[in-house]
Amino acid sequence: MALKQSYQINQKQLQGLVLTQSMKQSILMLQTNLLDLTDYVQDLSMANPLFDVNPTVSKQEVEMSTALENNSVSHQTLYDYLLEQVRLTMRPISLRDVVVCLIDQLDEHGYLIKSDQELLELLPVDKITLIDAKELLFNLDPPGVGAQSLQECLILQLQAKKATAQTTLALTMLEKYFDDIINHNWSTIAQHLEVSIPEVEAAFAVIQTLTPYPYTEDYDNNGYIIPELILKTNDDKLSLQVTKYGYPKIVFAQETYEQLKQSTDQETQEYIKNKYQEYQSLQRNLERRIQTIALIGRCIVEAQAPFLLQKTSELQPLLLRDVANKLDISISTVSRTINGKYLQTDFGVFELKYFFTKRSNPNSDKSVNQVQAQIKNLIDQENQQHPLSDQKLVELLAQQDIQIARRTVAKYRQQLGIVSASKRRKK
Repeated sequence: MALKQSYQINQKQLQGLVLTQSMKQSILMLQTNLLDLTDYVQDLSMANPLFDVNPTVSKQEVEMSTALENNSVSHQTLYDYLLEQVRLTMRPISLRDVVVCLIDQLDEHGYLIKSDQELLELLPVDKITLIDAKELLFNLDPPGVGAQSLQECLILQLQAKKATAQTTLALTMLEKYFDDIINHNWSTIAQHLEVSIPEVEAAFAVIQTLTPYPYTEDYDNNGYIIPELILKTNDDKLSLQVTKYGYPKIVFAQETYEQLKQSTDQETQEYIKNKYQEYQSLQRNLERRIQTIALIGRCIVEAQAPFLLQKTSELQPLLLRDVANKLDISISTVSRTINGKYLQTDFGVFELKYFFTKRSNPNSDKSVNQVQAQIKNLIDQENQQHPLSDQKLVELLAQQDIQIARRTVAKYRQQLGIVSASKRRKK
């Protein structure tokens, strides 16, 4: 039997996404931090004669921190970190120069090693200016930097914490009864402040969470951070801005472009056309990066306003999906954007990822962070002779309309570093 050949043409529609070179570049730039972004753009400029990359700081600032520019991300010093904050938070006035001079006088742990009298002899400033400059230095991170004694270091750290009855009492103890704290004279402190000895001991427990040094070598393990978003608080109102400090500044080589355009060679014409398109695409993608970070930053600030106003220490539930749906963008875009990007607030620097926290369960309006805080609060108030079991915690949380399984309570308790009830029991 003879075999017959037959041919059939079928039309089939497939849906797919083909990424252009510009789209790939946009994705890469979105997920890259500022330091790597600058390196990337500088590499592109080496292959494109139509633009150069200029520093984004003034000549004066470059002279202030020559050493800073030669440091790699993994070798950030305390000086670098403090100077970066000065650039981002202070206007270029004479008082800022005094703050930089004070940073120069810090030891490796962040202590100011000279007395006020020695500083007045060293710097051409009066006493009031020195006080103002020190106050600005105290506002920098890490808390306690610029202290001239252990007592002052602890006070500065405590002032940076949220005010509670315990922290307020601890602050008073540090300011007025430091010697008694060292000698554990709890009865003397209790008598003078008209509080109970257990209250003094609870305040001392807060003091024990502080560190004797503002800075240690482990502080810079996370590398060199440049916050891209800055949040300011004024009369319970939040103001968010994108700082373009650190962004590579693209300078178009207009003269070179005009000269190459006049060439009659076809290959040269095609070359200059492609390089000009690369330049335009780079500019668009840089602007798109800034806009995306700003939009996501605003969503975070709106969702976590109580935390950012320091009215609560717990975060609201916030998922990548929530932000993606609100901005009508993909979850992957949100994920890329928040990775390695930082928000600077009046009370610290936070990675954007920090503000995303899951709900304790799909039907709850409480975040994991909020439930953990409530568990810790209940355990802090428990009778230590009869500590709360995980099942009892489930029942107490249910009274607060927090429905959660016993095994979940156990998991959250362990994440908080709290041992089981049997190990917490005190005779």
